[in-house]
Amino acid sequence: MNTLQAIILGIIQGITEFLPISSSGHLVIAQSLFGINNDNLAITIVLHLGTFFAIIAAYPASVWNLIKEFFGMLFDLIRFKGFNLSKSKYRYYLIYIVIASIPAGIVGVLLNDLIENVFSKVFIVSMTLFLTGFILLLGEKISQNNHKEIQQLGFGKSIIVGLFQMVAILPGISRSGTTMVGGLVCGLKKEEALEFSFLLALPAILGSVLIEMKDIVKMIDEISMIPVVCGFITSLIIGYLSIKLFNLIVKKGHLVYFSVYCWTVGLLLAVNISYFK
Repeated sequence: MNTLQAIILGIIQGITEFLPISSSGHLVIAQSLFGINNDNLAITIVLHLGTFFAIIAAYPASVWNLIKEFFGMLFDLIRFKGFNLSKSKYRYYLIYIVIASIPAGIVGVLLNDLIENVFSKVFIVSMTLFLTGFILLLGEKISQNNHKEIQQLGFGKSIIVGLFQMVAILPGISRSGTTMVGGLVCGLKKEEALEFSFLLALPAILGSVLIEMKDIVKMIDEISMIPVVCGFITSLIIGYLSIKLFNLIVKKGHLVYFSVYCWTVGLLLAVNISYFK
């Protein structure tokens, strides 16, 4: 892979990881167009790491509060005071993030290779993009009267959000869009559902990077560092800008535009499927 290809993939990753149009689906398409073999794509792991830091850059106060409250909860537990959730909403975030990460974590560990081998096909992505479009349309319809804060989510409904994230493991299903809609289905207002979706992405992205890290170690002598660094920086910067843009779009209630986009790309892929073989 050359530097230009790495930058292009970084742009695609940065845009599609946080705008609800599926980063994994678009990376499958880009890899097919470039003729890049999945087995040689250690850079995709680095691109995901770039978007991990993009979330931290976009939500520095929230991430700092999560870290601070994590140690605060540990201190309270040591003193036998329990989780003391009422101290901060970020303690609720921590508990719900852990619970909601369980379904995708289990599926990712047990079925990661199967999903990559079976579902990382352009035809499958065309179908799952259609599904993403309908999921986003659902979110647009149900979000109008939502009013719950994150403290009101509850343990059971955090599992529901986790199930939405589990479905988003499939290439072509937007993780950001699907988990946000999961929060909306559970009654969270838009701003809370969106922030929960992005914060929930942190362990999901980090977990996927750790799972694939063994492949980077095996290929370390074959990796050209310049494309990797350029891809990382690009995905971080573009990812940060995409988070800010998505926040504005969600507030204005224009998710239907992303539905139309997903349906259009899915249709184009289905019609031109022979081009990708």
